[in-house]
Amino acid sequence: MDSTDRLAVIMARVSSKGQEEEGFSLESQVKHRTVYCNNNGLVILRTFKIAESASKTEQRKVFKEAMGFIEKRKIKNLIVEKVDRHVRNLHDAVETHDWLTSDENRKVHFVKDSIVLHKNSRSQEWLNWGMRVVLAKNYIDNLREAAMKGWAEKLAQGWMPAALPPGYTTVLREGKRVHDLDPRTYKSMQRIFQLMLEPQQTIETIRHKMTEFGILTGKDRPFSKSHAHRILTNPFYIGIIRFDGKEYPGKQPHLISDELFNAVQAKISRKRPTRYRKHNPILKGLLTCEHCGKNVTWQMQKGRLHGSCQRRLEECKKQSFIREDAVLAIIHDRLDDLICPSPEVIGWLTTLLQNDFQLSVNNAEETQKALDERIGRIKRMDDMLYDDKLAGLISNERYQSKHESFVGELNDLQKQKGGISQKYEEKYMEGIANIKLSQNAKRLFSDTDIINDDKRLILT
Repeated sequence: MDSTDRLAVIMARVSSKGQEEEGFSLESQVKHRTVYCNNNGLVILRTFKIAESASKTEQRKVFKEAMGFIEKRKIKNLIVEKVDRHVRNLHDAVETHDWLTSDENRKVHFVKDSIVLHKNSRSQEWLNWGMRVVLAKNYIDNLREAAMKGWAEKLAQGWMPAALPPGYTTVLREGKRVHDLDPRTYKSMQRIFQLMLEPQQTIETIRHKMTEFGILTGKDRPFSKSHAHRILTNPFYIGIIRFDGKEYPGKQPHLISDELFNAVQAKISRKRPTRYRKHNPILKGLLTCEHCGKNVTWQMQKGRLHGSCQRRLEECKKQSFIREDAVLAIIHDRLDDLICPSPEVIGWLTTLLQNDFQLSVNNAEETQKALDERIGRIKRMDDMLYDDKLAGLISNERYQSKHESFVGELNDLQKQKGGISQKYEEKYMEGIANIKLSQNAKRLFSDTDIINDDKRLILT
């Protein structure tokens, strides 16, 4: 046997923690396959492992990487535990078949199945392998089918069957796992949504703000720009579960108000001026003629923007065009007047708003308590309704009708609850934001990196 014909690659895989506990752990597989290679004179060149926690995409990636490595290094032997440790679908089976039949010296060793498959294997061995592939695929399909049933039941109860977005956590109540606001991050997430409405904020800057506030991924890493976009556009924060392309009513408490969420969506989806756009005046749509009341429109003349109305009245025709730079100079002076010479006054205003906010919260505590009691009562009634459905005491149609009624009432109460806290908090945050904006408006308005659409927001 040529030395290259003795080279081997080990592939180890587990599908669940149950299999790991039954002795099929990655370490156990690698250990036994190493002994097999030593007993058969095979030299292990590399080991590939697919953990039970890996996603379908990650598993496929590792499988492709392993087959690519084998092809590139001209490895003749692939060592696996069993057929279902190697292939899980017909695509993998076809790829394995093509790899084997392209070279008669290539072999796949399915150790526990006592099969060594190669191009010239007997038809009975190929049949044995094919049947095991179909059974492995059926096993995975059954797992997915059971999981989908579990997802459907959880969605029907108003809970998310997947990872929660930042600001929420899973808690155990009355023996059931439910979603609630995460006391460590929900305030920060509320602030993130409020910050997003400020003119200078973008998805990229908000991403860095999330990192500053300690809002990180499950692996304690900063969120990417695309992930931050998904978070800001996730309707989970207003009681809607978006799962597998569909939306379902959820029982989780609202983190922000519908108005704030919709305002953020409007800013994110707003079309920005393209680079080839000829003119995008800062003052577009902001000025009106004092005679006819029509909007002042702008046009380029001799390298400067000039504005006027439609000039249909005699009074309008008598007026000369106004220059944009002249108006902007006046605006700069006015913005300069907003800057407070004493930082102590700004601090006093901020403290005043904070005290007013705290007073409003104290006044709303009794109302919040009553709403919480009502929400808890409806959730218990809905849970009892679900138990009756499982016990066969009520029909599925009756359950769906009552469940939808409970969910609708819960959403209304959650909006009221969120509305009380959000109303005062947004009032407080808006006041603070306006004070800060007044002190930074001139600098932001003069910043060439801020687009004209955002500069118009500063003025309005």
